[in-house]
Amino acid sequence: MMSNVGTDNLIEHIIDEVDTLWQLPNRDDLKSDCIQYVFDNWEDGFKYDDEIYLVIQFLSMKCADVMSEADLESMARAEEESRVSSYQEADQGV
Repeated sequence: MMSNVGTDNLIEHIIDEVDTLWQLPNRDDLKSDCIQYVFDNWEDGFKYDDEIYLVIQFLSMKCADVMSEADLESMARAEEESRVSSYQEADQGV
């Protein structure tokens, strides 16, 4: 178990490092969640640069269900194909 001073030093270190790594302006809410995630998942024996791994892990979990550019392009193609099909059916009187 870490002492209060050790815990305070760790929290300060995590905040400083996440602040340095953070690249999402106007998302301080998400940064706070990330800081909490890093602290909650910190394990005894971690070195002081292991927070980078935890930040990447946090962001990876948050991004797992985000749509990629390929997803958006596929949706646009499907929508266009649907419109073309609808126009063809209308032209044929179907």
